[in-house]
Amino acid sequence: MSGSSASGATSSAPPPSVTWDSLVIRSIEASEVLARDVQEIYKRRIIEDLQGYTCLDDFFCKAPKFTMFWFFQQRDAFLSQESMTKWSHNVLNDYVLLPAANGFVNRNECFFVSHFWRTQDHPDPDGECLRLLQAELQPQHWSYIWVDWTCIPQSPRSQAEEVYFIRSLETMSGIIRNCGFIWFYPPFEARMWILYEIAEFALTSSGNFEATPDIRQFKDHVQEMVQTSVRSVLDKYSYRCTHDRDKAFLTSWLEILVLLNRLHIGIVDIRQLMDNMTWFPMTEVIVVRTADAILELSKFQGTFIRNGECYTFTPFPEWVSSPIIILVIC
Repeated sequence: MSGSSASGATSSAPPPSVTWDSLVIRSIEASEVLARDVQEIYKRRIIEDLQGYTCLDDFFCKAPKFTMFWFFQQRDAFLSQESMTKWSHNVLNDYVLLPAANGFVNRNECFFVSHFWRTQDHPDPDGECLRLLQAELQPQHWSYIWVDWTCIPQSPRSQAEEVYFIRSLETMSGIIRNCGFIWFYPPFEARMWILYEIAEFALTSSGNFEATPDIRQFKDHVQEMVQTSVRSVLDKYSYRCTHDRDKAFLTSWLEILVLLNRLHIGIVDIRQLMDNMTWFPMTEVIVVRTADAILELSKFQGTFIRNGECYTFTPFPEWVSSPIIILVIC
C-alpha cells in the first residue's frame, strides 16, 4: 500500500511490477492448494494464462478474452479492516486471483457476501454489516472472501476496468454457486440483486439452508417465482435495481433458474448448464447430454430445449458481440 513520506524521502511502496508479480505468485500457490482434484494439464494451462500477464493493466485489457480470474480478498485482510475496503490497485497484497473454472473455488475455503448497499457511495459506511460478518466468520475455517465493493473495480472506472467489471457481472453467478453464502440484511426492502443472489444459491444447491428472519421473505419470493413467474413476483413486490442494465440481466438469470427448477431438471445438470454459461459467457448455444435427455440452452435467443420440446425465457442482453457455439458432453 502506498503512503505519504517526509520531504526528500522515497516512498516505501513496492514498484507496481513487484506488487503484481507477488499477486501472481500468491495466486498460483492458492490455486495449487484449492484445485488438488483438477487435472494437472488443465491446471497448468490456467496457471500459464495468469503468468502471461505482465502487469495489472495488461491483465485488465486481456483477461476478459481468455480465462477469467476473480479477485478474492484474503482472510486476514477482511478480518482486520474497520470498514469494507473499496477495490484499489494500491492494495493488491490483500488479494489472490482465482480462476473462474471448475474446481478452483469451493465452499470450504471461499465465501460470497450478500449485502445491501446502504448508500450509493458506500455499501456499509458505518461498518455495522462488516462487524456482524467478522464476528460470524472469525471462528470458522475459510481462506478467501468475495465482496462486490472490495473485489471488483468501482466507479469511476477506466475503460479497461469497465471491461473487467462487465465480465465480473457475467460470471458472478459462478462465485455465488460455488462459495459458501453469508448475509446480514436490514429490514426487508425489495432489492433485486439480493433476490437474485439468494435464488442463485438456493436453486443450484442440494438440500436447504436455514431461513433466518432477515432472509425468509426473499426465500418465500423465490419459491413464489417457481410457482407463478419471475415477472409477476418482481411486479407484485416492486423489486428494483439502481441500473436498468442490471435489471434486464438479472431478469434473464432468474427466469432460466426458475424454468429449470420448474421442469425438475436435476441439480447436477442445472449446475452443469449454469457453469458453462458462466465460464463461457459469450457462448450462444450450450448442449448437455444427460443419461435421459439432451438439453440445449440458447441464452441470447431465450430458448431452452429438452428432448425437442422448447421453452422460452427473456433473452440475455448481449453486451459483447460475436457469440460462439460450444458443445458440452457429460
